[in-house]
Amino acid sequence: MAVKSADRKVFESIVDGLAKAIKEKPEDVIWFFQIRELMSEMDKPMSDEKAWKIIMKDKKSVKMSTEELLEVARRELRKFRRIEAKLKKLGVI
Repeated sequence: MAVKSADRKVFESIVDGLAKAIKEKPEDVIWFFQIRELMSEMDKPMSDEKAWKIIMKDKKSVKMSTEELLEVARRELRKFRRIEAKLKKLGVI
């Protein structure tokens, strides 16, 4: 149990340090790496069932128009690219 607590503290410290270095929120840094992992998973062959689960993961209760969804996607892509550029400049990725 103490190892998990120590691992979590180290993880939080790393994330906080990265977030401060690139002037972003820690939760946005974590989000970036989650999206990046998802993107790499999509590059690997997978079953139709797994692909469907990934696609539908957060889409079950979407109550937005197509226009609203596109605007959210644009904002998220800009945020992803911004964080990606900062992390590249820092030499992390």
